[in-house]
Amino acid sequence: MQFRLPFIHQLRNYNRKIFTQDLVGGFTVGVMLIPQGMAYAYIADIPPVYGLYASIVPLLVYMLLGTSKYAAIGPAALTSLLVITGLTHAGITEEAEFLNAVFVISILSGLIQVLMGVFQLGKIVNFISKPVLKGFIFGAALTIFLSQVKSATGIQLEANGSFNTLLELGNNISTLNIYTLLFSLFSIAYLFYMKRFSKRIPNQLIVMFVTLGVVYLFGMEQKEVAILGVIPEGLPSFFVPYLDWELVKTLLPVSITIAFISFVEVYAIGVSLEDKEDAGSLKPNQELIALGASKFIGAFFHAYPTSSSFSRSAVNKESGTKTNVSTVFTITLVVLTLLFLTPYFYYLPKAALAAIIIVAIIGLMDFKYLKRLWSIDKRDFLMFAVTGLVTFLVGVQEGIITGVILSIMALVYAISYPHAVEIGLVQGTLDTFRSADRHNNVEIADDILIYRFDAPLTFANVPHFLKRLRSYEQHKKGLRFVVIDASAIDSIDTTAIDTLSELSDEYKRRNIRFAISCLKGPVRDKFEKTNMFEEIGKDNFFPTDLDAIKSFKGEDRLVDTDVLFQTNPKKHKLL
Repeated sequence: MQFRLPFIHQLRNYNRKIFTQDLVGGFTVGVMLIPQGMAYAYIADIPPVYGLYASIVPLLVYMLLGTSKYAAIGPAALTSLLVITGLTHAGITEEAEFLNAVFVISILSGLIQVLMGVFQLGKIVNFISKPVLKGFIFGAALTIFLSQVKSATGIQLEANGSFNTLLELGNNISTLNIYTLLFSLFSIAYLFYMKRFSKRIPNQLIVMFVTLGVVYLFGMEQKEVAILGVIPEGLPSFFVPYLDWELVKTLLPVSITIAFISFVEVYAIGVSLEDKEDAGSLKPNQELIALGASKFIGAFFHAYPTSSSFSRSAVNKESGTKTNVSTVFTITLVVLTLLFLTPYFYYLPKAALAAIIIVAIIGLMDFKYLKRLWSIDKRDFLMFAVTGLVTFLVGVQEGIITGVILSIMALVYAISYPHAVEIGLVQGTLDTFRSADRHNNVEIADDILIYRFDAPLTFANVPHFLKRLRSYEQHKKGLRFVVIDASAIDSIDTTAIDTLSELSDEYKRRNIRFAISCLKGPVRDKFEKTNMFEEIGKDNFFPTDLDAIKSFKGEDRLVDTDVLFQTNPKKHKLL
């Protein structure tokens, strides 16, 4: 694996103009990160100041190692939700133990990502389908939304799990605090309204300070409006979390989940924001190492597991950022806040943080994609819906497991039941063959069957291969010639070779000529090794379907037969 430091490369052509653009971009992201970091820490059920701690060291490490200049690393909604659900499942509730476990998760998930990067497992992102990933995000967004109802309304809720929370919500509606609800509604309305204008306006910060001022001036905490209270001043110090084997075993499942989901999230954001001139610059394996190192090192400075936010990343790009140096200015703003501004957050209503979270996670609910799936592919829609419902009603980790299983099932189904058709010569053409099921101007003879199988032929789909072949045979009267068009078969295993051998013997007994056309090189090599050319007969292999038909009709072939039996000389030399 080639490992490079993009940050060093970016500094080679650094100038005053780029510095100015990075300065503006870095401070703009910092202004968003401060309220978001505190809000997302609140999702994880840890003190909001840890959201600011997680916005220093992890950002610095990713700045040095990461390959995306726009992905804004830091606290994120999904990762925060995974932390709280994982620890809830583990039964860890005592405050000090809970907080220590959060940092252990950061260490473990970071190590997992680094190891994945070292062993070049970055392509693992391709093994979960987009409908499943979108369904998980949708379900997780609903879970986050429900988790903020208590802070947004003041309704007393103590239940765990979405279903129990919904039941308790109906029973405890009388505990709603009207002042808390008003804070939430006005904050949400303002944030949604201001979305129509420039994203550079620090709307979330404005919400924080306006609501904070109202609480302070009118003594709203006396009306049971929940506030943050004391937030520690100063920078995070170095410390070593307590870690033993039992704790590692307990936290490993949630750590693996966070390692996978945070990588998928960051990589998807990075790819979506790439400039045309930088296309392909994102290196998945190096991204894994960068993200893992940022989590691992950050854990020793009180940073809980980080990921990326699409909204922050999009603003990072739109504000003019040119290099990863912008991160320095983001970190500077966070450090100044920790040193001088945390006392001013004492009167910040929790309803304001809930409003920030709710507006952010509604952006994760891709309703347009849901509608598009319904109109294009009902199977993909079902995968989306099942993953989303399991995530919301059962649990986040169960939702991920369900999604992965559905992705594997979809892959297995696609491999086991590929497209297979009877093809024929299109009328009025010399050598154009098309599906008889799809086109009505195709010449189909009762005594000839040309069967095309559009996938590698393996043990998984041999039953489907035979079933479709038999179904086309049944529609023929006086069948005398069967041609397997192998133009789409780029690999074959021994089970499939044995099946073709058995087919050849069967057709000989039935006095039907059996042929194979358009054989690809890798399959041809396997046939050479297994003596299939002699077994079926070299005169029954053709370079084109048209040549096969001409041979059956006793006409001269158009293509030299020597091309049929050429194998890879390099491969034979190695053998």
